[in-house]
Amino acid sequence: VVLPYVPASTQQVENVMKALSKNSTGGKKLIDLGSGDGRIVLAAGQKGFQSHGVELNTVLVLYSKLAAWKQRIKNATFSRQDLFKVDYTKYNNIVIFGVEEMMPELEALFEKTLTSSSQVIACRFPLPNWKPSHIIGEGIDTVWVYEV
Repeated sequence: VVLPYVPASTQQVENVMKALSKNSTGGKKLIDLGSGDGRIVLAAGQKGFQSHGVELNTVLVLYSKLAAWKQRIKNATFSRQDLFKVDYTKYNNIVIFGVEEMMPELEALFEKTLTSSSQVIACRFPLPNWKPSHIIGEGIDTVWVYEV
């Protein structure tokens, strides 16, 4: 499944930042799967997170790197990578703006690879079987927060 590029709205970014501020683990390492133009990674980087965006679209990766450089956010990095081949053990905050069809496969992957004291923030579509610890926002701006 290839994720279409649909930029996060300002409200979606704010909801993700609220979810990150409520993280009880206190972890400051974030990965955004399908990072698009980088706005989540950049916003998290501005809040002190060591943030990394994974994106298949080369143009969007380059755009994001340029945005990080222009905004002087040194703790925001980006790579062209398949989100199913990422080492998730390095991160305690995983953000995904997925499509509904891929959420079951991602949920299974997270169950196998995530360590305790991690949180998953799902945007637009929830994970099908996990129970969220809290939900922020409504409509297309909703984010579901899952603590591992």
